[in-house]
Amino acid sequence: MIYLLSDQAHEGVEHLPLFEIRFDTTPIDLSPYDALVFTSKNAVKALDCLDPSWRQKASYAIGEGTSAWIERLGGTLCFTCEDSYGDRFAEKIASDLTGKTVLFPRAKEVSSSLYAILRECGVRVDERIVYETFCRSYEPHCAPPKNARLIFTSPSTVRCFFKNFEWDESYKAVAIGTKTAAAFPPSFRVYIAQKPSIASCIDLAKAI
Repeated sequence: MIYLLSDQAHEGVEHLPLFEIRFDTTPIDLSPYDALVFTSKNAVKALDCLDPSWRQKASYAIGEGTSAWIERLGGTLCFTCEDSYGDRFAEKIASDLTGKTVLFPRAKEVSSSLYAILRECGVRVDERIVYETFCRSYEPHCAPPKNARLIFTSPSTVRCFFKNFEWDESYKAVAIGTKTAAAFPPSFRVYIAQKPSIASCIDLAKAI
């Protein structure tokens, strides 16, 4: 059995959502900003709830999932970075953002140095926490069965899994990227998807 531990379900695999997202409802003034930098689809959704005028701003996205949500909500997508790592994303877009005033809407906890790198490159960037992740609570009997393939889509899913369940030695872990894989204890064997997408994780889970 393959279990997806993300907040969203996917056809063909079992869904076990380990966390929930809560958006910040504090009003925000987007008028000073020329561009927006998104590293997650939840940041896009959260900002859309706060001020729909973001759709007229130039948006820079990391990953296909994030860019898809920008387009779905009617945003102005200028660049998509297929690399799933925020540090490399920052390096790729820094020159294009020089001279612009930029907003980085983000989660309360982030695993990259994107903000610092953009600042070091001379980009005028502000960051704003627009959502927070909370672990859900499960009873022990809700744990995946033996020999399950478990797909982890963020460091938060790893943290929330171990907050709820014991690790069975028959499990096999698939991570969407190296940041997620690094959230496991060093002794764990973790398979990393070739591309930072749910589809790629599922393909890998089927193959191992």
